[in-house]
Parts: sequence; C-alpha cells; structure tokens
Amino acid sequence: MATYSDTSFNASRYNSARPSYPDEFYDTLMSYHNEGKDSNHQLAVDIGCGSGFVTFKLASYFDNVIGTDLSPTMIASCNKNNTKHENVKFLVGPAEEAPKEIAANSVSLLTGAECCHWVDHPRFFKESHRILQPGGTLAYWFYKDPIFVDFPKANEIYDKYCYGEEIGPDGSELYMGPSWEQPGRNFLRTLLKEVEVPSDLYTDVVRKEYHADRTSERTTLYIARTVTLQTVLEYVQSWSAYHTWMKKFGSTHKDIAEQFVDELRQEMGWSDDFQFEIVWDTVYTFARKK
Repeated sequence: MATYSDTSFNASRYNSARPSYPDEFYDTLMSYHNEGKDSNHQLAVDIGCGSGFVTFKLASYFDNVIGTDLSPTMIASCNKNNTKHENVKFLVGPAEEAPKEIAANSVSLLTGAECCHWVDHPRFFKESHRILQPGGTLAYWFYKDPIFVDFPKANEIYDKYCYGEEIGPDGSELYMGPSWEQPGRNFLRTLLKEVEVPSDLYTDVVRKEYHADRTSERTTLYIARTVTLQTVLEYVQSWSAYHTWMKKFGSTHKDIAEQFVDELRQEMGWSDDFQFEIVWDTVYTFARKK
C-alpha cells in the first residue's frame, strides 16, 4: 500500500494506536497449524508486517521468522525495534512476490494480518502456494471499523468522517471517504467476502467472522478496548486515509482527526476522561497448501 511507504508516514504512531490480537487467537492459529500432518516450526513468514508486532509474536513459536512489507518506512521501523529477537529479520517486498531470500517450498506458516484486503489476490494466493511447504499453513485475518458500544450517534459520526464524500465551499474534502485506496478499503468493509481461497491450491479452509453489532458468537479473534477520546484520536491518526487527507488539506485546514473528536465531544457530551467501549468486527481464514 503506497501511503505506508511515504517517508513522512508515522510508523511509531501506527504501532501504538492499533489494537493487538489476543493470545487466545494465536493459540487457535497454532492449534490449526499443528494439526497438519506435515506441520513443523522451521520458518514463518509474516507478509504486510507493518510495525512487526505479529512477526515478533511468531518468534516464540518458530525457529526463524521473516517479516516482509512493501513499505521501506515500515521495515526500517521494524529493524530499529528488533532488539530482542535473533531469529527474526525483516525484508522489503510485496505480498505477491517474495524476496529472493525466501525459497520455494520453504515456509511452514505464512501469515497476513490486517493487510490482505490490499493485495492482488490471485497473485498472492499463487505466490503463497509457491513458497509454502507442502501442507504448510496460510493464515490471514483482519478487523474492520470499530463499533461504539451502546452509542449509535457516535457510530453515525464515525461513518461520516470515515466514509463521507462531501465537498466544502473551497473545494476541499470535508471527510476522509475519497482518501481511501480502493478497492482495498471496500474489501475490508465486507470482510473480504468476495474473495475465496482457491480450492485447486489449498484445502482444509476455515473462515470465521465476528460481528459486534448483531447476534454473533465470539471467536478467539475478539478485539475490544475501553478507550477515551484521546485513544480514538490517535487511532484515526494512524489511518492511511488520514495521512492522505492531511497531505492534501492539512496545511490550510484543522486536523481532520481533531475535527472528528471535537464533534464526538460536542454531540455526545463526553469529557476527555470519559471512558467507553469499542469493539471491532473481525474475520480470520486458515488454509493448507495442497
């Protein structure tokens, strides 16, 4: 994704503002992986690794782990933060074309967290199949927009700032809708329903969704946080669309994330120290190489 490659993108903010994944989910992932008759823990590759927190997590399960990302900015941040894991390294490269250091049929587990809505899916599935060992595990997952629990008005304000496309009198974009890269963002909004794992390449496919705003059984990829307006501000400021909007209009307009939080504060009557819960819809998909 091009925005995250921009040298002005704040990788440290991305790392601190984004939610992490529960330990129970990693247990679910490893349980699936270990059930494979040819499973081993030799090498894991984490594509679209971003700030690297999944890559680092996998280091406790695998002999060696490689994180790859299209963004040199993100990879530089990962290398700077890699002070404890001798079995982890980071390489620049797209999900659709593994770096030359990753050989065919060498990868035990390939993961993609919060990134597979951006990839060229036919090429991604084919390349993942090429580098995975026979019986190796492909696993990808992500969360979509948060739900403000018990505050429907807050959800309306969120949707307006996140997806609105209204143009102001001076020709500026009032909201961030046009600033998202497509079709990736729309794939995220549908939890990638349109994309199926190719049955000629993979088997034993497991796909599980969780929806916070309807009756839905929780999965181990349940992500909820008790937050304040400051948390929301920092989360919005980690978005690629925020970065794009600020590059276009930030020099002449108030910070769009601050506008959003100001409207929440005014319309909801929330103080800066008021705490509320947000929950994310999630999906994960596991499959094995044939």
